[in-house]
Amino acid sequence: MNKNFHKILLLTFPILFQIAGCRKLVQDEFPEFPPVPVVNSILIADSLIKVHVSLAEKLDTNKLGWIENALVSLYIDNQYTEELSYQGKSIYSGTTVVEAGKTYACEVEIPGFAMVGCTDSIPLPTTYTEIRHVDIAGKDEEGASYSAIVFTFNDNQEQINYYEAKIIMGRAYSYLIYISDPALLNEGLPIAVFSDELIQNGTYTMTINYYNSNYPDEPSGGFSKMLPMVLELRSISYDYYRYVKDLYLYETGRYPAIVGGVVTPFQLHSNVKNGLGIFAGYSRVVSDTIFPESVKNISEYGPE
Repeated sequence: MNKNFHKILLLTFPILFQIAGCRKLVQDEFPEFPPVPVVNSILIADSLIKVHVSLAEKLDTNKLGWIENALVSLYIDNQYTEELSYQGKSIYSGTTVVEAGKTYACEVEIPGFAMVGCTDSIPLPTTYTEIRHVDIAGKDEEGASYSAIVFTFNDNQEQINYYEAKIIMGRAYSYLIYISDPALLNEGLPIAVFSDELIQNGTYTMTINYYNSNYPDEPSGGFSKMLPMVLELRSISYDYYRYVKDLYLYETGRYPAIVGGVVTPFQLHSNVKNGLGIFAGYSRVVSDTIFPESVKNISEYGPE
């Protein structure tokens, strides 16, 4: 990705350098940046394909330039399939439902620009063999408990595979805490995106320690409120794997945890030829609803 593009993404206001309570303007003028086509699409198996086409422009542009006159051609396994139709707000879609095990490609023609191309293959989904929930997996430094999901899944040893695990609980969300699983530790980031580099014998049992965002109004013993949930295990492409990991580092650099911290630009992975963006996807397997033992009134916390 063009390094100048990160100035567009990150420097939407003058950078301020803070020392001992004083702020100093570092730079407020940057070289011109010519418009660059941007193509983004997350291909999800069993869902209609949608492609967002826009332009990345100079710093004082308030929003991405919408493209209403692009010609977006879709190919499946190297065979022309259909022309995607414009739906508004730079989104193009068609009648194609994404299927696992197939390769998708887009050719995007925008007047005044070179042909933009992108391609990715959707992995086949894996399968669970066991899932269990641990209501109290441990306690943090403040004495509040956290939970865990322990699950076993199959892995195809004939190829390199990449995965993403998502705990979904209605309007609440979960975040990882005290990562101890070897496959997750091997990635070096606090997110549940991982490869099968350490997996042997075709199966793997993973433990994800997590908090959820929904705490009781009146805390009882430091416990967070247990909620019914599902576990979604995604079989992701390499480009999706690279993009999600880079996106975490990008967001962390853009919004430092320390007040007054330095904004650090990070290069996002892109697989778009003659442009920017990401064209990648996944298939998934979703568990049955998991009910923690401590849930007393299922109807109160059921799916919205």
